[in-house]
Amino acid sequence: MRKSVNLGITDLLELSQAILEKGNSIRFQAKGWSMRPFIQDGDFIIVSPVQNSSIKKGDVVFYSTDENKAIVHRIIKKYKNNGTTTFLIKGDASFGLPERVDIRNILGKVTAIERKGWKKRLDTKFYRVIGLLFAGISPFSRWTYLIGSRVKHSGRRLLGFRQISIPQ
Repeated sequence: MRKSVNLGITDLLELSQAILEKGNSIRFQAKGWSMRPFIQDGDFIIVSPVQNSSIKKGDVVFYSTDENKAIVHRIIKKYKNNGTTTFLIKGDASFGLPERVDIRNILGKVTAIERKGWKKRLDTKFYRVIGLLFAGISPFSRWTYLIGSRVKHSGRRLLGFRQISIPQ
């Protein structure tokens, strides 16, 4: 039986770091829209520990910011400078510039997403290609997200799908 616990950000970061450092995975619910359509608000995310060399462009990582925020975003670029590895990281639906993140702030890598009873494993070749595609279009995410959203909704209208509200 799974037990749910609500944590504050500081507690989440401390507990996550302790669990991941021991080689265990964590599972938590996503909040926010910066990774749409790949990760949606309410999805459950499974984060596994990583070794520094296994983080690549296109991967989705869980990291902490200097302001003590917990974030899940995609690696856009990886580079080394004076022996230090740094990443450019950005949400798939974010319009701003990528954030520079030091490797010490990366807590783990997202290895699966659970949505409505379905589990998508991200450690497959298929999702590796999808991740690289999202990382490649990231500089244009403002336009690709807008175009993709319009195509999706137009396609639904053409096929006759309608969203139905059910009163509770």
